[in-house]
Amino acid sequence: MISVRSVSARTTTPHRHGTLLIIVAGISALLMSMAMVFLVNMRSDVEESNRLIQEAQARLVLIGGLQYIQEASRLGWDNPATPEHEEGFGWADVRDGSAGPKDRNGVPLYQIGSGRFPDIGGKAARFPLFVMERPPFALKQSFVYNPLPMRPADGWNVLVNYTERDPQPAGETWSDFATGKPTPRAESLGKSWMRIYRDKNPAPDPSNPNRTPPVEPATFTITCGAGPTTGFRDYDEAYAEGAADMFQSDRALFNLLRSQETVLWFRAQWTSAVGGSSMGIRIKSGYYELPEINKESYFKSGSYDVYRNTPVANSDHHWWVNRNPIGSILWIQRLEQEPGEW
Repeated sequence: MISVRSVSARTTTPHRHGTLLIIVAGISALLMSMAMVFLVNMRSDVEESNRLIQEAQARLVLIGGLQYIQEASRLGWDNPATPEHEEGFGWADVRDGSAGPKDRNGVPLYQIGSGRFPDIGGKAARFPLFVMERPPFALKQSFVYNPLPMRPADGWNVLVNYTERDPQPAGETWSDFATGKPTPRAESLGKSWMRIYRDKNPAPDPSNPNRTPPVEPATFTITCGAGPTTGFRDYDEAYAEGAADMFQSDRALFNLLRSQETVLWFRAQWTSAVGGSSMGIRIKSGYYELPEINKESYFKSGSYDVYRNTPVANSDHHWWVNRNPIGSILWIQRLEQEPGEW
């Protein structure tokens, strides 16, 4: 009986070990499956978050593109070789409606027929965007340059007296202040870009071939991108501009980076029309008054904002000053598909 029991114990032990191994393997597989599901969900959440961030970046780029169009309608055309500070009169010249910008003599401030922006229908301007180490005319981000002394007995001339400049320039010298540090911050590179294309004239109407299509010199296509391709339309454009090494001279790498970007297209039209202004200047008996913004102008003889100027006899004139000399955006259209030219 003893020997039989011993044989029975020896014969059943391997089966028990095998069952235990199967149970452990099953639990391990279950834990591994749960971990894989968790990791896949985490990756999906990260990808969705990145897409959301890119969408926000692209829409912020749109604001920058619209502001660029507004400012470039009049500003930024100075020729350093001339004593005059040239300025434009709008993408559609406010004097005769012709294509601009033109200077005060009606001479275009850009090379017509160059085939590059801002030529109508020319190659789009590309703007890789980044954050400067310190932009020009930056101010220090410190707070409370002149803290209130903890001495209530002092007079107001001491308590509210500013002994330090507030605000203070970030540069130590005027040249350093005006120039800043234009080098890009490394963490801001490859984040966003934009392209601005000045739309060419619309195609003729086949149903009315004798009708000349209207010229729309102030319509633009703005491409807003969030990603590392820096605004090249495709690899061929990067190669033509000598920038293929940015993508290791690899077309497949460029296409991969483009597939991971968020690119939005918008069309917008600049107009010289601006909204009403409620800032006025009034001359009265040799005084200029500069009233507060959004406040009605009226003469205040004892006010600090009344300045002596050349006397004007028996004058009481009042006129409005427009606070938006760079025009505005007439309309913005979100394009659902990639346009033919951008």
